[in-house]
Amino acid sequence: MILADNFGFSPENDGTENAKSLQNAVDNGGEIRVRVPGVYDVSEPIALGDDTALVFEEGVTIRRQPSKSGVNGNAFINKGLFDGICNQNIRLIGLRLLCNGVESTGIGKNSRYVGLRAQVGFINVKNLVVDGFECRGLLAKDYGLQIGNFENIRLENLFIEGNKDGVHLAIGKNFIIRHAKFRTYDDPIALNAFDYSVSNTHVGWIENGLIEDCYDLADDTTTGYFCRILGGSWLPWFKGMPVHHSDTVCYNGRIYRVVMNPTDGKIYTSNTPPSHERGYAEYDGIGWVCTQKGDFLNTGCRNIRFKDIHLQKKRTIAVSIDLNHDTYAHSCYPGSIPLPQGGFVLENVYIENEIDRFLRANYPVSDITIVNTDLKNAKIRFERGALDGIEYPNATLTLRNVTNADENLSSDGVHTFTLIKE
Repeated sequence: MILADNFGFSPENDGTENAKSLQNAVDNGGEIRVRVPGVYDVSEPIALGDDTALVFEEGVTIRRQPSKSGVNGNAFINKGLFDGICNQNIRLIGLRLLCNGVESTGIGKNSRYVGLRAQVGFINVKNLVVDGFECRGLLAKDYGLQIGNFENIRLENLFIEGNKDGVHLAIGKNFIIRHAKFRTYDDPIALNAFDYSVSNTHVGWIENGLIEDCYDLADDTTTGYFCRILGGSWLPWFKGMPVHHSDTVCYNGRIYRVVMNPTDGKIYTSNTPPSHERGYAEYDGIGWVCTQKGDFLNTGCRNIRFKDIHLQKKRTIAVSIDLNHDTYAHSCYPGSIPLPQGGFVLENVYIENEIDRFLRANYPVSDITIVNTDLKNAKIRFERGALDGIEYPNATLTLRNVTNADENLSSDGVHTFTLIKE
């Protein structure tokens, strides 16, 4: 075991000194403990490598400070994040983080890594545990916890509050989010297999997850949903292709995404294929980010179970299986074929405030099961998204011990469903 105070990590130091000291400690790997109670200022990102457990004991708080370089990074990341190297066996335990008005610098082409916008970000990780994470004071841009391109992650005993997403996942398999409380203006949990190009570092399927014993705490204002579930589809690049911010293409074994001004809705004509192997580049005046190697053309979420969920915030929609089609992103490029998302189970969901729609699906869905839930006045609605030409299979909706259901189920006649009661 390594003690961080032996490396000079101290509540008495400034953020620059502490960042250097803590990084020197964690560079040794193994278990590193911060044991002296106090508020520790940290101004630079701390990068965790393979086989590392960073443990903050009771009474320890990390307070972000602006970087003296003027370029604020993330608070905690994994070492291989920027190089595409997978890090394994990382444990982050007991982190109590005060954002203190600090978040990462830049979005889009001005960011250090297009799509990375989190206080704590782990990209390219396997066997990750985050336990006892408290994050307070999220601003409007950075997520509390962002994880992408992952396998086997466990996030437990969380408390996240502020203005942005609490937990934001992208492409990965085998995850647990458990024993968590959220008070966030935006989505507490975002399962974004597809998202804006400036909000996800990767695209791809999110599979095999458990979200258990989670609270959407009451608050005065809100946007978004308790959980947003995003899929997407695209085409291979072709000459003369009209593209828009966040549009996605496959070309020469890689996935590329457009990074432009999302607010003007402008359509661009792409005559030169993106061909760079990583990062950001411009062709024909169009900005492109290379997200990853791959030749697949669709993504989404499947086999996700929600259990013991407490909806304490007043919301228009609690869970949305969403087709995004606006100036920020086209979930489905015209003519592409989205694959249905499915395997969703919602069990023991407690509606404890006014919820207009318990669940809205305007993206193709194969099957949803709801168990042991009183819908009260909340509705379940299957409908088409704001894009013509999408084919919607008939979904299967299975209800087991669900009360107040009959009067709250509806379809627009395009996205239909078959009801099974058990």
